[in-house]
Amino acid sequence: MTAGARLPARALLAVALLAAATRTLFELQTRGGDGPVAVQSAHLLGDERAYDAQARDFADGALARTRSFYQEPLYAFTVGLAYRLADLPPLPPQADRAVTPLAPVHTGIFAVQHLLGVLTCVLVALLGARAVSPRVGLLAGLLAALSGPLVFAESMLLKEGPALLLWTASLHLWLDVLQDKGLRRAALLGALLGLGVLLRGNTYLLLAAVLGSLLLLRVGGRRRPRAAGLVLGCALLALSPATIHNLRRGELVLSTYQAGSNAAIGMPDDERPWAGVVYEPLQSGHGDALFEEDDAVALAEAAEGRRLTGPEVSRFWWRRTLDVVLRRPTTALQRAWRKLAYVLHPDEVPDVKDWAFVRRAVPLLDTPLSDLTLWGPLALLGLLCLPWRGAGPLVLRASLGVVAGSLLLFYVMGRYRLAVAPAAWILAAGALDAGWRRVAAARGWRRGATLAALLLLLALPLTLLLGLSGRFDPRQRAPAARTAGLPALGAEALAFLRDQGARVLGWLAPGGVAPVIRPDIGGLQVSWANLASIEMFRATRAGNPAEARARRDAAVEAAREALRLAPLYPEGRAILVRALDLRVPGLEPRTAEADAEAVRLLLVVEGERAGALVHKLLDRPVPEQLESAAFLRGRPSLPERDAFVSSALAFAARRVAQFLRDEATLPFALQLVEEALRRAPQDHEAEVQHGLVLKRLGRLPEAEAAYRRALDSGVRTVELLNNLGNLLIQAGRHAEALPLLEQAVQLDPDNDLLRRNLEKARSGG
Repeated sequence: MTAGARLPARALLAVALLAAATRTLFELQTRGGDGPVAVQSAHLLGDERAYDAQARDFADGALARTRSFYQEPLYAFTVGLAYRLADLPPLPPQADRAVTPLAPVHTGIFAVQHLLGVLTCVLVALLGARAVSPRVGLLAGLLAALSGPLVFAESMLLKEGPALLLWTASLHLWLDVLQDKGLRRAALLGALLGLGVLLRGNTYLLLAAVLGSLLLLRVGGRRRPRAAGLVLGCALLALSPATIHNLRRGELVLSTYQAGSNAAIGMPDDERPWAGVVYEPLQSGHGDALFEEDDAVALAEAAEGRRLTGPEVSRFWWRRTLDVVLRRPTTALQRAWRKLAYVLHPDEVPDVKDWAFVRRAVPLLDTPLSDLTLWGPLALLGLLCLPWRGAGPLVLRASLGVVAGSLLLFYVMGRYRLAVAPAAWILAAGALDAGWRRVAAARGWRRGATLAALLLLLALPLTLLLGLSGRFDPRQRAPAARTAGLPALGAEALAFLRDQGARVLGWLAPGGVAPVIRPDIGGLQVSWANLASIEMFRATRAGNPAEARARRDAAVEAAREALRLAPLYPEGRAILVRALDLRVPGLEPRTAEADAEAVRLLLVVEGERAGALVHKLLDRPVPEQLESAAFLRGRPSLPERDAFVSSALAFAARRVAQFLRDEATLPFALQLVEEALRRAPQDHEAEVQHGLVLKRLGRLPEAEAAYRRALDSGVRTVELLNNLGNLLIQAGRHAEALPLLEQAVQLDPDNDLLRRNLEKARSGG
């Protein structure tokens, strides 16, 4: 069986049926019920919400941008077309929605994405047959059909499934052009690559690789400049709607201006080599994709001191990235080394919705066969050992190299490296097939020696993957590996092999082996924090106090689980504070617990700002934690860390100031609330808190001015109206207090304290 041979129709049917069955089972086992996975699956999170918001704008014809596109528009535009045909419910009315419930239209979108995924699996099988052999193609197609990360990506409002289909189809057409199957294929290839760019920006690198192969390489004995020109022209034509949109905004941008900020996210000004390997937002607490463009623009404009165009924003972040590389070359090289290893690394890199969190609900896909646990090292082996000559091997290796290059330039996420999957499955299947043929061809003792040699070859990429990636955060590394006196690479390699064995044995004998440590700074804590946000959302919409209490308590427990996994996770601590503070009709907040957690949040954020390790202080008494936080406030910030923690620090400072009422702590409370206002001047709750602290300090005119500023901004809360009314009563201005307290009673008619204050204002006493 040789490269270019046709794959039988029954083999393609088997791949398609297995892919369809896998997707059906996944949906049945992850949707419905009230378990953690089902609850998370019923809501849009992270980038899903960004696409949903943009799609709603497209559907309503309300896309009013003053800049060029920041995010690739094709997927949101297509979803917007589906929204036009559907009865889409309005978004929840709250201003800071953390989650969005699924609508019926999303079920249809996911079904279409799963069908496209089935087609992707078939195309992978065909590509493997063309590039290597039919047997390799069949095995690669079956691996694609069983890929949990691929099925998972198709089950979300994300572009990864459709983008992978276009990517795989583009590889087929690239192979066609290299094999001289006509200029029509070149035109179609250019159109698909242009559409691919509008789905995922790293397709630019694939376009560059295609043009380079046609112009510079003599594949089949000649170059193909006419085909290259046709590919480029059709790609630009496919890009033209986005380019024209951007030109109308006065900006010459082919598609989007997101690349610079993405590069900066992947190369922060931080000495930790693993920082920037996986996604960290430009500002702490702003992990939601809805914040990313605003943060990128605001930080760049603040640094430059003027308004910037989209291209200028991107150039600013590219300069920042280059500056970090030049000042920290060793750290930059270590990051690049880790990112390169993660292209085929066995661990799935965490995301807002984490495959490691979901896979437990789908036993069929919770195996080493479903991800890169086995196929990543085998793909590396195939990359090194399979034949190098010919158009097929060139397309496979170049595809893998393009994905590696995009991860080197930016950062790693499980779904971002999904484009490597077609080449990885085929290379892994090729390595497995080649090894099997060598073992089968050997006789007697040679068969055992051949098998041992193949196992050693497999162990080599396993060890290399770990050694290059620096897989463990030093704070998580196993004590045995630290104290054994082994070189770092050898210790990590042993730990890696131990954990891969634990993964396989855990599959064969569940519950008997410790789980694999998650890579670097990400992990399941994000999923638990997201679950807490969802449960808070559901608590605010509960039909009765008992249900609201159950949902709130579930949110608290989910947030605590996130912090058990990652005690220094600021977003998780902020969510825990908000969950404990939650107040809805019939449900009182757990204020004392929220106060203590707010202090811990302040301590964690100040530690992150100043580069101090505070994990040992988290179990200390609250007064000691307050003292430590006050001490850290006097320490200078690490480079760029002050802006990074700004949002989280503003919330923590305001919330801690809220409960500091003792005379000895009031000056610190005033310092904190003024810091919150400096970092978040539009935070009207901080302005109300500012007035309250000033009142407690006896600075009544300043307190009244703060309350008035909050009123002028449109705030009409019971707390503000009552506090200002009481202050005016203290000043003997009962007539001015009366309308304020009447408004407060209208908002909360059952509040006895408000009624007593209202009677004071009416009686003048």
